[in-house]
Amino acid sequence: MVSQLSNYLAGHGIEVSVLTPETVENGTPPNGRLRKFPVLFAGKIWRYPIGMRADLAKLANLAGLVFHIHGVWMAPQWLAARVLSRKGAPTILSPHNMLNSWLWNNGLARSVKKRIYWHLLAAPAFHGISVIHAITPLEREQLAPYFPGKHLEVIANGIDLEEVDQYIGAIKARPELEFPFILFLGRLHPVKGIELLIAAYAKSVKSYPFRLLIAGPESSRAYGLKLKTMIRSLGVEKQVTFLGPVSGQEKWNLYRQAWAVCNPSHTEVLGLVNLEAAVTGTPVITTTNTGLVDWPDAGGILVHPQVEELAQALSQVFSWTEGERRDRGQRLRRLVECRYSWKAIGPQWLELYSSLL
Repeated sequence: MVSQLSNYLAGHGIEVSVLTPETVENGTPPNGRLRKFPVLFAGKIWRYPIGMRADLAKLANLAGLVFHIHGVWMAPQWLAARVLSRKGAPTILSPHNMLNSWLWNNGLARSVKKRIYWHLLAAPAFHGISVIHAITPLEREQLAPYFPGKHLEVIANGIDLEEVDQYIGAIKARPELEFPFILFLGRLHPVKGIELLIAAYAKSVKSYPFRLLIAGPESSRAYGLKLKTMIRSLGVEKQVTFLGPVSGQEKWNLYRQAWAVCNPSHTEVLGLVNLEAAVTGTPVITTTNTGLVDWPDAGGILVHPQVEELAQALSQVFSWTEGERRDRGQRLRRLVECRYSWKAIGPQWLELYSSLL
């Protein structure tokens, strides 16, 4: 999000500077500047950036600047909010779904720690922020209680179609496959609903020849072993393959080859995987918790993150003809072009930044 937004602004002649702790990797935006700050010892957890306060204080005194804070839980966001609020500088905050209720309540210790941090540090710091950015109308509803009386602006995350189409152009045609497959692509983490997908797949695939491919890095070795144990217990270990991390052309080949992509996250704001798969013309199953309310109208499938409902959706997908699969994929591609490309959302950012000046 930060990289693509920086690139878009710089491409429209707007000077961009990105300030970040040095533990974060990021490319320098075109015609822009990237400033990394050292962190305090043991700062890998909170990442307190040494020297950022002074830089922000100087910048906040200059005219013609808009500040944009991404995230809520780390020291750079807290520090920036405190400095910029006191200076009265025009500032946007993008929580990026970090205040979602599922994430708040995932584990008692984590929940208690977050609530203490929010009420004692984060909420007072963010009180003076000018605009709160939500990625979907659903996220706006979720954010409203945390920011009473604040202006909440909805602008979707976007996808760079020109970059993606270069990868797609390298795929000459959808090749004939030894077996059709459903693809999950993403980080192997409980929030992604992979256990739901495996259970639903085992329940629905019995009379169909489809395989399930799971691509992405493990969030932990223990969770990876848990998924493999689950697959064996359900008797589908010969039909499910873990591919590990994929990137570059390999990723786009998988999207294009898949019969459908399934991303049954417990919580997600849009989900870049959903947009990427749709752009390749591959239909996508995802959940109502993504906020993609327009998905079913364009040929995609939305389900609640429940095994039975997901199994019914997979059975429907398994029974598609090639023509129906292709039609749904093409409609999703058109939806992304109209609503989720940078051509669509970029002008919204320009208008919002301009309004703050």
